[in-house]
Amino acid sequence: MHRLLSLIFVSAALGADLIVDLPDGTIRGSEITYDNKSYYAYRGIPFAAPPLGKLRFQAPVSPQPWDGILEANQTSSCCISMSPSIEEDRQDEDCLYLNVYTPPRKITEKLPVMVMIYGGGCSTGCTSDVSSGPYYLIDQDLIIVYFNYRVGLYGFLSTQDDVVLGNAGLKDQLLAMKWTKNNIALFGGDPEQITLFGLSAGAISVGAHIVNTKSAGLYRAAICQSGCSLTYIDITNQNDSKKAAYDYAKYVDPTISEKNTTKEIRDFLQSVPADVLTPAFNANKETGLVIEVEHEDAYVTNRSFPLLESGNFVQVPLILGTASAEALTFFAFTGGIPIIVARGLNFDLNPSSLLPWDLELLPGVDVNEVASIIKEAYVVPNGSFVGNLAAVVELVSDQMFVKSTLKQAELQSNFTPVYLYQFSFEGYLTSFLPYIEGTGRAGHGEEDPYIFASMPLLTDREVLVSQQMVKLWANFAKTLNPTPDASDPLFNLTWPQVTPTNIQYLDFDDQIALKPNRKEKEMAMWNYVYYTYGQQPFKGF
Repeated sequence: MHRLLSLIFVSAALGADLIVDLPDGTIRGSEITYDNKSYYAYRGIPFAAPPLGKLRFQAPVSPQPWDGILEANQTSSCCISMSPSIEEDRQDEDCLYLNVYTPPRKITEKLPVMVMIYGGGCSTGCTSDVSSGPYYLIDQDLIIVYFNYRVGLYGFLSTQDDVVLGNAGLKDQLLAMKWTKNNIALFGGDPEQITLFGLSAGAISVGAHIVNTKSAGLYRAAICQSGCSLTYIDITNQNDSKKAAYDYAKYVDPTISEKNTTKEIRDFLQSVPADVLTPAFNANKETGLVIEVEHEDAYVTNRSFPLLESGNFVQVPLILGTASAEALTFFAFTGGIPIIVARGLNFDLNPSSLLPWDLELLPGVDVNEVASIIKEAYVVPNGSFVGNLAAVVELVSDQMFVKSTLKQAELQSNFTPVYLYQFSFEGYLTSFLPYIEGTGRAGHGEEDPYIFASMPLLTDREVLVSQQMVKLWANFAKTLNPTPDASDPLFNLTWPQVTPTNIQYLDFDDQIALKPNRKEKEMAMWNYVYYTYGQQPFKGF
């Protein structure tokens, strides 16, 4: 049978079982219906004070308690986003709210909890019933928590000192995770069975928490979909983040210069109305995760690689993986095959463009020498990328997500259980991607609609892929083992853990199957390049 999206009906919730007494005040949820099934939803719960005025760009603080009953029956506004796909009237700086979704049941035993962090390149994203419907997961007797966090310059501005430390968006996530740990039992959740998961920048965020021991104890497992601790998203670099702050201020007021102190820059930017400030980011787009200066309120103060390598991270079981052709999605958004051809031509004409963004070369290293080694791993000697567009897709996919994922799987498996997957299935979304013979067909983020109720599932095979992924994710959240029962007819297999010398993965394709590392040759090259020519500690991998 096809699993079809159905209209979500919201009904008034007057039952006592929908009233929850939180430490900050009382809320009343609502009963929602999806696909003729009922669920309880508690939406728009404040987990932090509105980050306005002097709180703009700063770490979040706890909300003020409220009197009476807060009607928690509507998803809050999105945080101000840099995406035209989120309408302006759905965006607000006052956005630090979360949603809790539960099965419609009396509290008898505590249920496992999954906490989702949305993606969007740290510049967009939002909690939404429409794009991330939690209903498939709730049907597995799980409680699901979504929350907003600040993005763009509001979430990641840094002056590279203690005036604006940076990474406020990550600190929003941390506070929401603490809220969940402290309050989820009131909704029937087990605070000792929390799994953190996310896609893309959401997965990178999960990775940032994994390598930060300040998050220890807030979750017991993690899932990273197309992104991880080693995926490089410091869009600027440490020096440019400070320059970006000045650029934003100059965009609004051209009389500002480097003579102004960072405190003056902060105070000015905090005084500018959001509708004036937001275009400054759209014009510059130069804000990302940063290494913060040492400070009691700092969160990210070290690079991830040495922490994973040494075991100095939150050692929880991990599922992580990528799509079979990550880059196809980004090429589709920017122009399709002509853009792939242009990227291939650039690779051929500008050898330095073959080097990953996070690779810092040792002094005196010949860039052309390194570029030649990289090129030979993807095209035949004296070959060209223009003549091999599949190699362009493979290289860009590896640079963006694949090599970092495989490296984290290798390093973390020295310390914790790690399960690796690849999503290769050609479903409805694949038809929108450019066709490039010789490479995979599944692009970045294509597994998400099979985990969340965000689009119709049109074929029996799409329904089965969805059932498989949801069951595996739910098993992991419940037991820390995605295949506790090898006889389950959905799989009929055991998903083995990765070891440092055996990087096998579970492939979601027309048939679900275990496969050996298909990137062994490329990873041998990347290891050689990083360890031979790169400055340590590495920015990423």
